[in-house]
Amino acid sequence: MKNSRRPQSAFTLLELLVVIATIAILAALLLPVLSKAKARATGIQCQSNLKQLQLGWQLYADENSDFIPGNNWWMEAGSNGCVRGPFNWMTGWEDATLADDMDNTNTSLFLDSQWSSLGQYTKVAAIYHCPASRVMVKEGGGLFPLARTVSMNGWMGYTNRPDPVGGFTYFKKTSDLTKLSPSAAFVFVDERDDSVDDGFFGVSMVNDIMVEIASNYHGGSGPVTFADGHVEIHSWRSPDTQFNQVSGVATEKYNFISVAPDDPDLLWFRDHATTPE
Repeated sequence: MKNSRRPQSAFTLLELLVVIATIAILAALLLPVLSKAKARATGIQCQSNLKQLQLGWQLYADENSDFIPGNNWWMEAGSNGCVRGPFNWMTGWEDATLADDMDNTNTSLFLDSQWSSLGQYTKVAAIYHCPASRVMVKEGGGLFPLARTVSMNGWMGYTNRPDPVGGFTYFKKTSDLTKLSPSAAFVFVDERDDSVDDGFFGVSMVNDIMVEIASNYHGGSGPVTFADGHVEIHSWRSPDTQFNQVSGVATEKYNFISVAPDDPDLLWFRDHATTPE
């Protein structure tokens, strides 16, 4: 008897190539959208982290006669003969380019009251680290993420030393924020993981340099907190500091970058860091 089944059709090579090309085009169109969505999601998480850190900062001030947590980088780093201790909001000196630097991964330096005045108010290590950070540091033969990527406005802190240049205000207490209002005074900023070292985010009011570099891992933006408690995702626009994000072990540290006198990020930080005395 004859086979009554109809022959099955199949894709021709040309049809298969068309399907593959269509999928590739759709993927190319969707990838930027998905990438932006991921950047927004991590930005929201990072913003939430800094919000919690800012809350801890405020709780400290409320319980310590309005004094702002200390932020003396000499003490934090143990430099110039200074002894490390619980005098500042954190202790330590990270450097993503250095292997086996214990400060790079030691969360007790910002959580343990032996080394941190703020840790008892925050208690969660994750809020100190940007979820979009990709730098890994070498330690004991393994690779680990940096423990901390946030830093605090260097013009704030009851332990801070006056700038040798002079002429600008160091804010020791929240009540000192008068000429610069709490809603305009920045406190914490997420810093590039290949820029961060101590907890002191330096802002030069005289020289045209970016002492530290803020992270721009969230679609060119990054979170910043303010003394009134609010948090913003700020869009960084400097043409001089928009270095590509590094994945894996960092080979260069970005600090003290010369910029133009009208650099938008430098001007923004100056407007929100301090005021003339």
